[in-house]
Amino acid sequence: MSTEPHRLFPPFRLDPLNAQLWRGDQEVKLRRKTFDVLLYLVDRPGQLVTKAALLDAIWPDVTVSDTMPATCVAELRKALGEEKRTARFIETVHGRGYRFIAKASTVPAGVSTHKPPFMQKGFKPIMVGREPELAQLQRWYSQVIEGQRQVVFIVGEAGIGKTTFVQAFLDSIAQEGSVRVGRGQCVDQYGTGEPYMPVLEALGRLGQEPGGDRLVEVLNRFAPTWLAQMPALLCREERVRLQSEMQGVTQQRMLREVTEALEALAAEAPLALLLEDLQWTDFSTLELISAVARRNELARLLIVGTYRPVEMLANNHPLGKMKQELELHRLCQELRLKLLTEGNVVDYLAKRFTSDLSRRFDTLAAVIHARTDGNPLFMVNMVDYLLVDPGVLVNLREMSEAGWAETLRAYGLDALRSIRQMIERNLERLKPQEQTVLEGASIAGAEFSSASVAAALECPQNEVEACCERLSRREQFVSEQGPITWPDGTVATSFRFHHALYQEVLYGRLSAGRQVQLHRRIAMREEAAYGDRAGEVATELANHYRRANDKQKAIQYFQLAGQRAVARGAMIEGERHFAGALELLSELPEDVERDRRELELQLAVGPALIAVKGWATSETERAYTRARELGERLGDPPELFPALFGMWAMYLDRGEFLMASELAKQLLEARSAQNPVLLAYAQLARGVTSFWIGKFLTAREYLESAITLYDPERHRPLIYRFGYDAGVASLAYAAWTLWLLGYSDQALKRSHEALALAQGLSHPLNLAHAELFLGVLRQYRREVSAAQENAESVIAYSVKHGLTDYWGWATGLRGWAVAQMGLSEEGITQQRDGLAAFSATEVLLRPYFLCLLAETWRAEGRLDDGLNALMEALADADEHDLRFYEAETHRLKGELLSKQGDSNASEAQSCFERAIEIARTQSAKSLELRATMSLARLHRNTDRRGDARAMLAEICGWFTEGLDTSTLREANALLDELNRPSSARPSRTKP
Repeated sequence: MSTEPHRLFPPFRLDPLNAQLWRGDQEVKLRRKTFDVLLYLVDRPGQLVTKAALLDAIWPDVTVSDTMPATCVAELRKALGEEKRTARFIETVHGRGYRFIAKASTVPAGVSTHKPPFMQKGFKPIMVGREPELAQLQRWYSQVIEGQRQVVFIVGEAGIGKTTFVQAFLDSIAQEGSVRVGRGQCVDQYGTGEPYMPVLEALGRLGQEPGGDRLVEVLNRFAPTWLAQMPALLCREERVRLQSEMQGVTQQRMLREVTEALEALAAEAPLALLLEDLQWTDFSTLELISAVARRNELARLLIVGTYRPVEMLANNHPLGKMKQELELHRLCQELRLKLLTEGNVVDYLAKRFTSDLSRRFDTLAAVIHARTDGNPLFMVNMVDYLLVDPGVLVNLREMSEAGWAETLRAYGLDALRSIRQMIERNLERLKPQEQTVLEGASIAGAEFSSASVAAALECPQNEVEACCERLSRREQFVSEQGPITWPDGTVATSFRFHHALYQEVLYGRLSAGRQVQLHRRIAMREEAAYGDRAGEVATELANHYRRANDKQKAIQYFQLAGQRAVARGAMIEGERHFAGALELLSELPEDVERDRRELELQLAVGPALIAVKGWATSETERAYTRARELGERLGDPPELFPALFGMWAMYLDRGEFLMASELAKQLLEARSAQNPVLLAYAQLARGVTSFWIGKFLTAREYLESAITLYDPERHRPLIYRFGYDAGVASLAYAAWTLWLLGYSDQALKRSHEALALAQGLSHPLNLAHAELFLGVLRQYRREVSAAQENAESVIAYSVKHGLTDYWGWATGLRGWAVAQMGLSEEGITQQRDGLAAFSATEVLLRPYFLCLLAETWRAEGRLDDGLNALMEALADADEHDLRFYEAETHRLKGELLSKQGDSNASEAQSCFERAIEIARTQSAKSLELRATMSLARLHRNTDRRGDARAMLAEICGWFTEGLDTSTLREANALLDELNRPSSARPSRTKP
């Protein structure tokens, strides 16, 4: 059977029959039409082929754009590794067509064109020793194909081969079907970065690939706020239209949009997102991963995240807590990559060369493994260094281990004990110009554009591109990523370092002065290029200007980055950006303008600190104390009111009620409080303060006034200034107050109103606040399942948004519910975990949660532990004048004493009577009912049975609502028992 001969133009071989292009043993992938263009040109060497001739020959029966030949030729140049201006294979004849200029010959299809032994194969990264892990990852992907979403973390130290491993997996699934693969990189150089940075990058890349129009359509439909942040995918008109979508956007909305968009894309074809180096990620990206993992809907969606565990643990990264929570619910998987074995090194060397020389590599593998400990990146760099000299492997078969050790000494490699040293040695082998370009690239970032590097080095962009393209073709340090366009029209090629360590080593080679100079040049160039769209790269500009020692510019862009983050509900990123601006501002000389700038920043960082760290922390105190000081210094500007409110909330959370009361009074008397919008916050402050000290009637009055003053449209913009929404907080506190006063149904109504309002605002802190208050109210009403459901929701919010205080409160509440369901030990553990999460200064809810823990210990018979918890709760109440739950604390103490035995009956009776007295003083009818029930149970078998019946009848008769709650049902059952004749009573009733 005859076969068509192959066309040979070294180092390439073209197989017409199978439509394949080979470079040695490695196939170079081409689209079919691109292959046809190459074959047409190769068969006409030296001949001018016009665009018209190509169109007629390759697309004879279809109508296509006149640009199709140019597109195919551009793909061919990239595949052949040549530049247009220095063509080796295809020459462009401007305005006319193309000419194939390389020398070509034909060889029979059966003739081997393999390279001789010792010649290196293609430059595609070689993976060894990962077969079990790859098989496991492919098994998880098979579940994705069936619609079961997966989140997988690939874990390993620097240089362990995470990227190579994941790329091998992605290559394998790309051959199986129409999977979409998006790749995003987290960057250390820019700190927390922009919210969702790697996800935006991954989706942006997909949008620029073939078929990207469909992704844009899906984002436009499901996630317009995301599309608005991908200007490269939009024309100017679309960008302007979508910017309006960003007004008032919240993180909840962004999460909802992107999860729906990802699922819509996955419905069309499997979707895989690779997010590399999560130890450097922004917190919002972690929230997105968590949100995707928690959804129950079927989706052919895979998220693969890589990270270095040592750096994550050293920095107490929130990734750890998020991953732990997902693992608890079996919502993620982990693959931990190990160091290579000596046998793996043998396999690597065998795959690196064309012949099967595995037995010859044993000795060399032993030497390399001993010096690299099996670290893949170290190993590859050492082999690369050795192979520069073609004579190194000549005596491979005969050389002993001692001989190889001597060879390493001769090259100075025996003293290299780290990857960084090996990288330095390989850098020294580059040309001076290449080293300079790479050093400039290290300033620009892990991924960089040739335009940025050209600006840094003040040299022509085409020289930088040519240098980086050569390095990319040789697979040295960088790889080409494709073209990018800046808003000013600059078109440049982007590149990325093969490994973050390469960038780190190169950056460290530069002197401090040189670093400053290059950062300044890049910042100025990119700022000019982005113009009025500089906010899109605010974080990058802030860090460049900071490292360029231009504090004013850095402050400007850190503040802008913080505002953009907070506007998306990304509180952690916002807080860190504002903190960066404040740190730089502190280094500037004081004057009026600086003070105004600082006041603005302190009030901006305050709500972010509240969300991230809580009201009572020293960081929040410093922010609001400083804001108040600046406001008074500047002569009582409008900003003084939110500063006073922040200080009030901070003192309140610490249980310092004298200061909180004084500040609440100042809020009512402040000049700004004449504004009804601000007056609602002042009334809220008075009402909440009254609540915690047990003045429930006064609290109700102020809170209802605040509710009346609340205007959703006018108050909504103030959320980021005050932290809480006045309506949500007033309704939530009013609900608790109403329950304590005995109005259980009204309380439930107010709490549902608070939650509905918070859901409409879609603000994380307010959502957690309303949900927690509803959960506690459910606990008051003894609705165990409902309380647990609310607690679970708050925990989810807290994990997503880093709300430490709310996580602790909700964990304690969930622990109580779990214990009530019979899982006492698990419940106690969760309750203690919740209490341990309280900050040292946060005291408001500590007595309440200590009471819940004591109640659980009572049920378990651990009476001494319960009494100790109650003594701690009473000590907190006395120290801080914290009276809202004092009556219940005394009642529970009486219950535990009573359970210890009849000898404590007198002391237990005193506790119940004290609880009744306190509750009556506070008009806390719900707590009075509970204490009266406890006292009645104590006296039901004594001569005071009649007194107990009369007291219980009186308090039960007071209630006009909440009659179906468990407490009132138990109270009426107890009253019925007390009303029965003595002979009809059971001999013993459990108290």
